[in-house]
Amino acid sequence: MNNNLGEKVSYIKGLAEGLGLHKEDTKEARILMNIIELLEDIVDAINELETSQAEQDDYLDALNEDLTDIQNDIYGEDEGEDMDEDAHYVEVVCPHCQETVYFEEEAFEEEDDLACPNCGKLIYQEEDDDEYDQDENEE
Repeated sequence: MNNNLGEKVSYIKGLAEGLGLHKEDTKEARILMNIIELLEDIVDAINELETSQAEQDDYLDALNEDLTDIQNDIYGEDEGEDMDEDAHYVEVVCPHCQETVYFEEEAFEEEDDLACPNCGKLIYQEEDDDEYDQDENEE
């Protein structure tokens, strides 16, 4: 992109020189020549920034690769292998500590009581079948 900008500034500079504009001429010529020099400086600064950005991108890519290698060494190649992809999770807000926690749906079926992993207090207590039957009879 900057090559295009540099070419455009060079073209404008060539036009100005072709018209015979020099800094020593009129006030208008001085202003135009200073603007052209400013444009050249801006193009140079943008080129330096792009070069620096490219170096930073390369450095960041190298760091990312190193970090990935370290994570693979610590956690194994695929961290997601331990997760059960078919499991469905239920989001529950603990009435005691107000933290949002997640349980597998199966936990509600398999366990009688579920405790909050943050505060340890019971979040879910399974009702006895007798109590459930009484509730149905009342309706």
